[in-house]
Amino acid sequence: MNNLRFILCLLSLGSIAGRLTAQSAVDKDRVMEHLQNLQYDEAITYLQPIVDTNNIQQLSLLAYTYYQAGRTSDAASRYQRVLQLDSNHITAHQYLATSYMQQEQPLAAIAHYQKIVQLRPQNAAAWKQLGLAGFNAQLPDSAFIWLNNSYALNPLDAKVVSRLAEEWIDRKRIGRADTLVNTYLANDSGTATILMTGARVSYLLKDYKRTLTMGNKLKQLNVAAPNAFLYIIAAAYNLREYQDCLATYEYLVVRKANSESIIYYAAMASTQLKKYKESNELLQSCIDMAKSASLDNYYSGMAVNYEAMKQYKPAIASLDTAYYMFHQPLKQYSIGRIYDAHLKNEAQATRYYKRYIQLYKGETTEEKQIYDYLKSRFQK
Repeated sequence: MNNLRFILCLLSLGSIAGRLTAQSAVDKDRVMEHLQNLQYDEAITYLQPIVDTNNIQQLSLLAYTYYQAGRTSDAASRYQRVLQLDSNHITAHQYLATSYMQQEQPLAAIAHYQKIVQLRPQNAAAWKQLGLAGFNAQLPDSAFIWLNNSYALNPLDAKVVSRLAEEWIDRKRIGRADTLVNTYLANDSGTATILMTGARVSYLLKDYKRTLTMGNKLKQLNVAAPNAFLYIIAAAYNLREYQDCLATYEYLVVRKANSESIIYYAAMASTQLKKYKESNELLQSCIDMAKSASLDNYYSGMAVNYEAMKQYKPAIASLDTAYYMFHQPLKQYSIGRIYDAHLKNEAQATRYYKRYIQLYKGETTEEKQIYDYLKSRFQK
């Protein structure tokens, strides 16, 4: 019995000594030097054979190295192992939550963020992460509470203030959104995120002059955000500041940040200034932007669906709209085919078939085959 105890004792001491040797074998300075030099593969090659899978510090270091190398699945598996050893390990929860957010899996991320706020209930950043993940996960009520907790701990986080203000706007509490914005601006009047939100709030409150003031500050900051400047140019138009509308339009042109709606306001301002030619040029730009090439595919897809449902009139209407917008001859043939094959209206089918022959440009093999078929059909 004594011999057995002695052997067990030796084995136990040997195991402990082995772990201590493994721990001491990891040269953190060497690893950090590799990381600083962006030598991630070298760091991984060094760490893999010597890391003790029961040692949290070593596992975390290997996981972090995998993360820096872009090997997210390997990093995640090591951090999961860390949580098996210590379920309260904040770094592991943080990494896994961030990883899930990057993979657009906010529900999975929320479980880790909730653990972090449980461990750090007075940490505003933790509540902020949880709240933003909640909005991404389509949990607006919970997310709103979580983000309010972040705001209570740190009312000077611009992203939190802006997101909460947007939420108050959606809840038709524009005055509350305005209070949030004003409170922040009283401490810091130069944060672009808040100014953009403030421009929207001011416009909705019909305080157009204040909207323009925020627009001028955004220009001073060289911000070019079409969504925000839409409220600014609309405010200028409502105040009949037509030159200001054009100045805003030109500001965005230089920064290649215009939108269809902003160009429209510039066109309307030009009309008010009796610059009719310039207005028409701007309106033509709007028309060109509205006629997205993808619309042809959308209308054609709808036509296919209507035809499959035996709703031939809507199918023809969709094809007709697509032709009107893009003038592709093949649409004329498709309309004729529906009249021919489904509606048994030979006169209408012939009308569209002949129009296709007249418009034919020979752009694709399919069009050439259809053209040859129809020509031979009408020559008989």
